[in-house]
Amino acid sequence: MVNSGTGKSHVALGLGLAACQKGLAVGFITASALVHELLEARDEKRLLRLQKQLSKYSLLIIDELGYVPLSPTGAELLFKVFSQRYERGSTIVTSNLPFDEWTSTFGSERLTGALLDRLTHHVHILEMNAESYRLKHSRQSGRA
Repeated sequence: MVNSGTGKSHVALGLGLAACQKGLAVGFITASALVHELLEARDEKRLLRLQKQLSKYSLLIIDELGYVPLSPTGAELLFKVFSQRYERGSTIVTSNLPFDEWTSTFGSERLTGALLDRLTHHVHILEMNAESYRLKHSRQSGRA
């Protein structure tokens, strides 16, 4: 387990800002919000439109993967997003979970294995194993 507050989202946002400054289309969303949007789009018969929109981003940042377990349908829809982006667009994923615990989020070893196979193919992994900067700040200001 990687600690909260170590700068994962901050680094992801910084990379996203740098991509924006170079004129690239960037999207940022939490994993749970994305799954919610995908499920809603499926129910409203506009899933293809949303998937097309997501594929247009040069960089898609998916934050906080693993905080909430996904329903089987939600996991499959999120997997499809990753599959459609594979070797077509860059994706940043932040998570507090090590890869061997992702099955608890996706609920299926087969689906998790296929997802990790795609995500880790052309990848740079940054492990942020530091103390929470929020906790550190609170201690320094005497509030903890």
